[in-house]
Amino acid sequence: MIWNSLFIIWFLLNLVLLFFVIHEFLLVIKVFTARKVSTPQKTQHKEKPTVTIQLPVYNEKYVIERLLESAISINYPTNKLQIQLLDDSTDETTEIIQNFIKKRKFNCELEHIRRPDRTGFKAGALSYGLNTAKGEFIAIFDADFIIQQNFLLETIPHFSNDKIGVVQTKWQHINEDYSLLTRAQAIMLNTHFSIEQLGRSASNAFINFNGTAGVWRKKCIEDAGGWQADTLTEDLDLSYRAQIKKWRFVYKFEVGSPAELPVTFEAFRTQQFRWSKGAAECVNKNISLLWKSTSSLKQKILGTFHLFNSSIYLLLIPLILFSPVIYYLQQNNLLSLAYNRELAIIGFITSSLLIAIFFIGNLVGQKNKLKRMLWFTPSLFVFFAMTSGISLFMIKGVIQGYFNKKSPFVRTPKFGDSDELKNKIKKGYDFKKEDRLKVFESVLMCYGLFILTFAFFEKNIVMGVYGAIITLGFALAVLFSKQTFRK
Repeated sequence: MIWNSLFIIWFLLNLVLLFFVIHEFLLVIKVFTARKVSTPQKTQHKEKPTVTIQLPVYNEKYVIERLLESAISINYPTNKLQIQLLDDSTDETTEIIQNFIKKRKFNCELEHIRRPDRTGFKAGALSYGLNTAKGEFIAIFDADFIIQQNFLLETIPHFSNDKIGVVQTKWQHINEDYSLLTRAQAIMLNTHFSIEQLGRSASNAFINFNGTAGVWRKKCIEDAGGWQADTLTEDLDLSYRAQIKKWRFVYKFEVGSPAELPVTFEAFRTQQFRWSKGAAECVNKNISLLWKSTSSLKQKILGTFHLFNSSIYLLLIPLILFSPVIYYLQQNNLLSLAYNRELAIIGFITSSLLIAIFFIGNLVGQKNKLKRMLWFTPSLFVFFAMTSGISLFMIKGVIQGYFNKKSPFVRTPKFGDSDELKNKIKKGYDFKKEDRLKVFESVLMCYGLFILTFAFFEKNIVMGVYGAIITLGFALAVLFSKQTFRK
């Protein structure tokens, strides 16, 4: 019977999703063990080592001064500190930097580096700066971060262990309360840093340098093959190459590095596209290296889940299309009784575990837990909507990644202070033509609206919530991603 065949397809898709969800929940369990175990021991060096802080920037006129102020204010011996401003900008950012250097007094060495061209994008800039980097250790910060004064004092002592190649810190969000869009993003990132990074670290599994707010041992970078620009996630790529070579990573959950969340849906969408496509590229590049390495079986299994995380998007569109149909069939007894039971079990387990993961991920290590609990439900609703809305675009990126179709590095714009934000968004950046996926996203938005309308007349709350998520998600994609930021 056709309905039963459709159910089998839907069931298999959910089963794959359930494997990933169970993997995440096992990390949740590990987190509670991790929080009772002390962080790897750190020992003060007899003499402070030389550190180079690399600041890769590209057209960051709204946040560059804030970044520089925090960099020159860091608490570290100035004779042991070098700051490299890796400036690939083509707008007034370069002039702002030059004026800052002229007007501000600072005791450390600040090197303003301009490359002949932007080859390799961020990876190319980091590699270029490494040629003149004097530090034994390399701290890296993106333009939207604020470097905390004691950052180096909290991280550098861990490198007294010669096997440590990276110390990564947790991201914090300076504009989380700006809108439901930023609150929804915070749910995703908090879960990553509170559950995934902490859980993997406690499991002695591979973790990743997050591209910023961390410190590398220069020798580790060189030993692992250096920064390479053949993926859009050079940070994930180098992380795996380094850990395959037996370098250890330390995750400092208790050290926060404040940063700015994207404030527009399109900025969020292009950021996620880069991360998802880059992860797929890293699968091609690193999965065989991982399984051929002498890493433990547990590291290989957890590493595989980690690398394939973005591929979950491949499941979303079929699940979005099939789930309302399957639910309708189940409600009207058009499936066999056995299928009805399986439907209830897998749906309950997957949804319960998923909500629990995000809920716990947003409470672990947070100070104002009551406020987070109050905002959790609306923020999670918007997060699910946003995830649905970008899913078609992410599938495009993942497929391109697996087929090694190259695309330019599309930056995530930062706008700094929220004052005059609308004018900054309109005037601050150039645009290119809208994406061709809008037609299909419009169809999916109408599909969500149909489900919502059907649920209203049927007085079915479950389908109503589902329809509202789909409708809102693809409405955001259609209405607020008509244009994408240029590289």
